[in-house]
Order: sequence, then C-alpha cells, then structure tokens
Amino acid sequence: MRIQAIPAADNSVRLEVNGMINLQGFFQIEEAILKIMKKNCFKLEMEMSGVKHMDYRGVEILVKRAERLRSYGGDLILHGLSPYLINILQMAGAGEAFEIASTREPVQCDLFQRQERKPLTAVA
Repeated sequence: MRIQAIPAADNSVRLEVNGMINLQGFFQIEEAILKIMKKNCFKLEMEMSGVKHMDYRGVEILVKRAERLRSYGGDLILHGLSPYLINILQMAGAGEAFEIASTREPVQCDLFQRQERKPLTAVA
C-alpha cells in the first residue's frame, strides 16, 4: 500500500491511497491523518480509486478519524470508491459515516462546500 499527501486548495489535503489496505494499512492511514491534523489542517480528501481491497476491520479507524476532523470543523471525504469498496463500508456499518465523491468530479474544486451527504449505492 502506498500513501501520499498532496496539499490542495483552501487549506485541505488530498491523501492518495493505492493498493490493498489491510489492518496495518489503516493504522498507517491514521498516522498520516494525525500528521496532517498536527499542521492544523482538518479538511481531507482521500483518493481511493487505486485501492483494490480494504479490510473491513479497519473501517472503524477511518470513522473515528472522520469524526475527529469534523469536531474541528473539517471533514474526511472519500473519493473514487469502487462499488466493491462501498459494499465493504456498508458491511462494516460505516455506510452513512462518509461523504462519497465520484471520480468524475474535479478534484481541485472545493469539495468541502457540500452540505448534504449522498447515500451510498451498493452493488448486489
């Protein structure tokens, strides 16, 4: 798994994740988010179009980090999720915990201006 933090517009950071996210990978993502938060940046977009699989046991780590970011006025938006990854989020009970951005939306726009959460669409 590879993680890369890229500064974006409006004091936000894009976190690009590629590969398979096992439980240890979620701890690495959590550490990356904490490093970003230490720089007083609380708006994160996590680009996941390069993620092929994620361990459902680590989803709670993301949920807790998203809640922490929101408590500081920020958010964690997941971008580029495949239907397979959306199903994993739903099975882990985190279907409503994140805003999901599609891959067609421009990344450099201010994604954090959105107010409504879109429901996740599962694949049977």
